[in-house]
Amino acid sequence: MYNKGFYISALSLRGQNKENAEITLAEGLNVISGASDTGKTFIFECINYVFGGSTKPKNIIESNGYTEILIEITTYDERVFTLKRNLTDGKMFKYDCGLKEICKQAPIEIGNQHDKDDENNYSSFLLSLSGATYKNVVKNKSGHTTSFSFRDFVHISMLHEKKIIESASPIYSEGSRFTKTRSESVFRTIMTGKDDSAFEETKKSDTEKLRAKVKIDVLEDMIVSTRLQIEELTSELKSVNFNIEDFEKSISDLKVQLSEKKQTLNILESNKQQYWDTLQILKSDRMLLNEIKSRFNLLKKNYESDLERLAFIEEAEYYLGQLIDVKCPVCNSDFISEVPELNQAVAAEIDKIRFQLYDLNETIKETEQKILAKEIEIQQINNEIKKIDTILEEELKPILGRFNEKIDELILLRDKYKEREFHVEKLTQLQKERDYFKKIVENNNTTLTLNNDINENSIKLFCNIIKKLLEEWKIEENITVEFDHNKKDIIVNDKDKESFGKGYAAVLNSAFVIGILQYTIMLGLPHPKVIVLDSPLTTFKEREKDKSISSDEIVINDEVKQAFFKYLSTQKSGMQFIILDNAIPPKEVIPKIKYYNFTKNESLGRYGFIPLQN
Repeated sequence: MYNKGFYISALSLRGQNKENAEITLAEGLNVISGASDTGKTFIFECINYVFGGSTKPKNIIESNGYTEILIEITTYDERVFTLKRNLTDGKMFKYDCGLKEICKQAPIEIGNQHDKDDENNYSSFLLSLSGATYKNVVKNKSGHTTSFSFRDFVHISMLHEKKIIESASPIYSEGSRFTKTRSESVFRTIMTGKDDSAFEETKKSDTEKLRAKVKIDVLEDMIVSTRLQIEELTSELKSVNFNIEDFEKSISDLKVQLSEKKQTLNILESNKQQYWDTLQILKSDRMLLNEIKSRFNLLKKNYESDLERLAFIEEAEYYLGQLIDVKCPVCNSDFISEVPELNQAVAAEIDKIRFQLYDLNETIKETEQKILAKEIEIQQINNEIKKIDTILEEELKPILGRFNEKIDELILLRDKYKEREFHVEKLTQLQKERDYFKKIVENNNTTLTLNNDINENSIKLFCNIIKKLLEEWKIEENITVEFDHNKKDIIVNDKDKESFGKGYAAVLNSAFVIGILQYTIMLGLPHPKVIVLDSPLTTFKEREKDKSISSDEIVINDEVKQAFFKYLSTQKSGMQFIILDNAIPPKEVIPKIKYYNFTKNESLGRYGFIPLQN
C-alpha cells in the first residue's frame, strides 16, 4: 500500500490557436503564490473538474478559447498517465503516457461518472491507483448504501477557498444536509480501511464467520494500538540513527572507559590509604616526642630545684662563717665553724647538675626539632590527601557519575529500540492473523448495525498527528487536540472550531486533511496522497490574546506562515501538497520546492497561469 497513490506532475489548459497554459508540479510541496486574479483559484477548479467535479472552471476572460484541460499524473510505482476533460461537453479521456507523448497515442474515452460495475471511468481508475477497493458506503440511517467514488477522496483532500474557512468538519460535503450520514461513513471507511459492502447483504453468516469477524475487529484495534506504540517509540528514538549493534557497541565502549576510570580511582584510593597509614604513624611519633619533651621539661624543673637548694646551702655556709667562735657550753670544747669537705661537695654537685642541665636543654631542643619535622611531614601528607580528595570529588567521581548516566541512558534507548522491534514483529503477526480471518469472512453476508464511530486508539493516533502538525506550525505554545465524535471534528485547547475566526479555521481544516493523509500513510491505508489547498494562510490571523485589543489591530502572523511552509517542504516522499495562496514562502524554502509566483505584471516574471494573448 505504501507505493500506491500518485502526484500531479503537470497541468495544461489547451485550445485551438491558443498558447498552452501549463505548469509542471512535483512530489512534495508545490506553492503557487501571487496577486489576486492571476489564475490560482482557476488552477484549483481545473484540477477539481478533471477529478470528476460537476462544475466547470469559472469562465474568465483569459480562458476564452480554451477547450480542454489535461492533467499528467505520476504514480509512486513510476507509471505515467494523462487525463483529459473537455470544457465543451465534459467528456473524459485517458492516455497511458505523459503529456509530451499524447500526440503519439490515441486517447481512450472513459466515463465521467463513477460506476462500480464498470472500471472504464475516471473514478475507478483513480481509485485503483490510490489502492482503494472500496465498493459501498452507508448513505442513511436505514442502512441503504451507495457507491464509494473518487470524489469521496477529493472532498477530504481538496479544500477550496470557501470550504477551507468553514467551521464545520471538512468531512462534510458542502451545500447539503442530507449527505451527513454518507459523509461520516466515507470518513470512517477512509480511517479504518473497511467499507460498508456488508450492509447490502441479508444472508446470515455461519458461526465461524461471525467469530472471525469479531476477531478481525479485535485484531484491527490491536493493530492500531500497536502502530500507535510504534509511532510513539519512533518519535522518542527520532534522534537515534544507529541500530541495536551500535547500541551494544556504545554501551561496551563506555563500560571499558568506566573500567579505566575505576582503575584510576582504585589507584588513588590505594595511595590515599598509604598516606593515611603513614599519617597515623607520624601522629603517633609526634605524640611520643611531645610526651618525651614533657618529661624532659619536668626533669629540667628538678635540676633547677636542686640548683636552688645547693645555692641555699652555699649561702648558709657563708653566713655561718661570719659567726664568732665560742666554746661548747656543755663540754667547753671549741666549735668547728668551717667544714671544708662540705663546701667542696656542694660545689662539685652544682657543677654536675649544671652540666646535666645543659645536656638536657640540648636534648629538649633536639626533640622540639624532631616534633617540628613531624609536623611538616604531617602537613605535607595532609596536603597530598586533600589533593587526592579533590581529584576524587571534583574530577573522577563526577566523570564516573556521567559515565553511569550515559550507560543508563543508552541501556534505556536500547530497551526502547528492542521494544519497538518487538512491536514491529507483533504488528506483522497481527496483520497476518487479520488477513487470515479476512479470507474466512470475505464472503461474509452478515447484516451489520450502523455505527459511524471510529475506535478510540485510531482517534488518539489521528489527534496526535494533528497535534504535531499544529506544534510544527507554531500555532500556539501549548496545544491539546481532542476529537468531537458528534461533530466529527477536532477540539483544540478545549475549544471547538466555531470559537475561532475564519483564518484560524482555515489552518485547522488544513491540518485536518493533512492529518488524514499522514494517518493513512502510517497505517498503510488507501489515499491518493494529493492535497490541494486554496488560500490556507491568506486569512490566518493570530488569535486575540489581549481582550483589550480590537480585531482591527490583529496582524497576520508571519511566523505561522513560515513554519507552515518550512514543515511541508520537509514532507517530500510519497505525498504531494499543492498550495495556492497570496502568501510567499520563506526565501530558504523556495529552492527546496516547486514554486510559481504570478506577478500580474507583464514585464516582471510570469503574469499568471494563462499567458497574455498578443
